[in-house]
Amino acid sequence: YAKAGLKTCILGGHLTGMLAHEAVGHTCESDLVLSGSVAGEYLGKEVASSLVSMTDFAYEAYGKPAPLPVYVDDEGTKACDAKLIENGILTGYLNNRETAEHFNMQPCGNARGFMFYDEPLIRMRNTAVLPGSSTLEEMIASVDDGYYLIGTNNGQADSTGEFMFGVTTGYEIKNGKLGNAIMDTTISGIAFEMLKTVDMVGKEINWASSGFCGKKQWMPVGLGGPALRCKIMMGGR
Repeated sequence: YAKAGLKTCILGGHLTGMLAHEAVGHTCESDLVLSGSVAGEYLGKEVASSLVSMTDFAYEAYGKPAPLPVYVDDEGTKACDAKLIENGILTGYLNNRETAEHFNMQPCGNARGFMFYDEPLIRMRNTAVLPGSSTLEEMIASVDDGYYLIGTNNGQADSTGEFMFGVTTGYEIKNGKLGNAIMDTTISGIAFEMLKTVDMVGKEINWASSGFCGKKQWMPVGLGGPALRCKIMMGGR
């Protein structure tokens, strides 16, 4: 079992992507911003370490196809990348045409309906934390006592950015080296607080399709990110 408490952890790309989608991306959907999500308080303000940037990609990222390409949304808006966080500063929201006009932002093609008869809702497409400059080996070597957390099978977050994710695969890190595997555990926190503790960001982005996001309608989405070194609350003994 992991030891419970605030720990230095390296989150694998899948967990980073889950965090980007569940705990940040949803709070930046402008219909939820208008309903009172935490992102409404932080536009133009610091919400993460300066090492952290985040984008909702339309159809391509770094010259390669994104997992769920969207070229035109269901309001007929040509899709483009929507920048959410740049160097730790919250810079934008995800919009449809109406909310883009309300917030004086460019619509980037985030109005999506699952079926032809469904009302288009503001949805993510391919949401990811952007890669940094560290190798995974360097990140592991930098941790004296902590954990490398890789796999997850569930997670949830609310409009305040508070989250809890299940961790199914992970390892102890002792003196810069991987140790024993750990039993299933959980991580939790408030996204805009936890992201301020990030002090290393991996070079490689790992993409996945989360299957379907369930905001009123089922919708396929992609998510991804690099490894992150951060402080995070862990469940355990």
